[in-house]
Amino acid sequence: MLEAVPLIITVIFSFVVKNVFGSTGDRSQMFYSCVKDCVEKNCSDSAQDFQLSLPLRLMQWTCSDECKYMCMWPTVNWFVEAEIGVQQFYGKWPFIRVLGIQEPAAALFSVLNLVGHVVMLRKFRKEVNPDAPFYVITHIFCLICCHAWFWSSLFHIRDVRFTEIMDYLGAFSMVSFSVYHFIIRLTTLRRYSSLYSLSSGIAIGFYFIYHSYTTFFVKMDYGYNMLINIAFGAINILGWSIWCLKFYKQRPYVKQCATFIALVAFTTLFEVLDFPPLFWVFDAHALWHLSTAPLAILWYKFLIDDCRYLEGLKMDLEKLA
Repeated sequence: MLEAVPLIITVIFSFVVKNVFGSTGDRSQMFYSCVKDCVEKNCSDSAQDFQLSLPLRLMQWTCSDECKYMCMWPTVNWFVEAEIGVQQFYGKWPFIRVLGIQEPAAALFSVLNLVGHVVMLRKFRKEVNPDAPFYVITHIFCLICCHAWFWSSLFHIRDVRFTEIMDYLGAFSMVSFSVYHFIIRLTTLRRYSSLYSLSSGIAIGFYFIYHSYTTFFVKMDYGYNMLINIAFGAINILGWSIWCLKFYKQRPYVKQCATFIALVAFTTLFEVLDFPPLFWVFDAHALWHLSTAPLAILWYKFLIDDCRYLEGLKMDLEKLA
């Protein structure tokens, strides 16, 4: 399980490098000339015959955006006919739009992830006593995850600067809160546990606010943003892995946590196996989102059993007091 840490770091780093540098498609002369001619012909104030459909206008597609989309496909055909292969444009594979949605599969699968958290929280509420430790924390965790997947859905529906930043910050909110969750799980029911919870929560919260401020108002630093996600993700994976190795024999339900961590590492391989979208809809990133949707079931089942265990431990401690 510990081997998953370098694997995830390598995967994410390769994903960062791939997206930081430019894309062959939008740098090609054919694409550049096509877009330039299209904009000059159709996007001037005098152009009357280039009307965007209602779905495109609702999704805030502009005339120049439409030119880029229309010029992308003949450029893709040229690359294929020249046996160069399908290339990316502005860091993305070419996708067929559906009602103005840029990446329909990734958007749909992001929604599935959101729904998974909502469904499993309802199950959690039915099976866990409200007085149990981590009952409130689990609700906050679900809210943060739903918020992140909401912006992931919007980002894949329409990639603009605001949705991109919110998608990045949403992902960071999940990974940073997971680190907080792990820290307070280590200290729960111990002496000064409230102090540990408060101090770690303030530290992580202030850092998240600082990072959000600099991302919005100073600079959207892709490399730094990914670096801190890698750091927090590695801490989270490593911490839970060690915790699982320590307790899985005494508490059988801990194996659910270990399985979850292993599957997270496995599904991340989709980002390594990057390929042009099948049917111009399903790329590796979309399939990654699809593969992560069922993992919420496993994680909440672990949280349910862990809360029950902590509740029983809390009652035993109260009897001894």
